[in-house]
Amino acid sequence: MISMGVGVKDVIMIAVSLMVIALILPLGLGLLGLAGDTVINGTTTLAEVIDPSVLTLLTVLIPILAVIGIAVSFIKMD
Repeated sequence: MISMGVGVKDVIMIAVSLMVIALILPLGLGLLGLAGDTVINGTTTLAEVIDPSVLTLLTVLIPILAVIGIAVSFIKMD
């Protein structure tokens, strides 16, 4: 039987990496969306630059799926 030793250190590492993904990735996509504009006349929100469904997917659903995966890894299979 394979034991998946998931400790507190692993959970903290995954949580920090999810925070980075949820914060940095949408900002990077927004910068890529604005990269084609030669003249930026004003400020635009992140939801105006990229599709709001992509923004929701990256900031909400991916961390929720990761938390579900972490919870499943703590369940012992007999």
